[in-house]
Amino acid sequence: MVQKEITMNPLRPDRIIRSRRRTISLEITRDAVLVVRAPLRTTEAYIGSLIEQKRAWIEKKMAEMKGRPAPGKRRFVQGEEFLFLGKFYSLEILAGSDAGISLGDRFYIGEERLPECRRLLIAWYTEKAASILPARVAGVAAILDYRPKKIRISDTRRRWASCSTSGTLSFCWRLVLAPPEVIDYVIVHELVHMRQPDHSNLFWEKVRLAMPDYERHREWLRENEQMLAI
Repeated sequence: MVQKEITMNPLRPDRIIRSRRRTISLEITRDAVLVVRAPLRTTEAYIGSLIEQKRAWIEKKMAEMKGRPAPGKRRFVQGEEFLFLGKFYSLEILAGSDAGISLGDRFYIGEERLPECRRLLIAWYTEKAASILPARVAGVAAILDYRPKKIRISDTRRRWASCSTSGTLSFCWRLVLAPPEVIDYVIVHELVHMRQPDHSNLFWEKVRLAMPDYERHREWLRENEQMLAI
């Protein structure tokens, strides 16, 4: 009996980002997009070869991302719950009021402002992120002896944070919905990237030394990221 040889179609990256980094990394985003971050002179042939070597891991991660349930659509109605620093707060609509967003034992908004609730919530979270995240970065960086040059608050949808080659750390405002210890894990992750720009075993060992229980916080972020959407 003649056996037919099965040929698999080559995997191709959705995005290739070249920079002055020294190592190459593969990333599967929350949207199941394959992103390759590579040094400037890395050839496409080498990238293709690496992707084929990592095919099993890539396909597994893509299946995980595609299999995650889509977040429920926000309705912005009385009693709907929203996270802030890992705690749920119900939305309270104030009848006949034109008040913006405020937080007490729950989130409050005036009835007249309800049509713009989503925009007002995002503005509120972004403002809180601009004060909370730089302060937490400063505290963690001082303990671990890192000196980031600049902290930015962004509105990225595919990454929680990033570290530039110039020493700028960027964080998505949505992080302030997560518990403080999860925020600190993301901060540690990016600080370690300042000296270890890849995701090698050495990188994760440095993260572990800085935060021995980081895996628990990393898993929380993976399992609950859908709740951090507005």
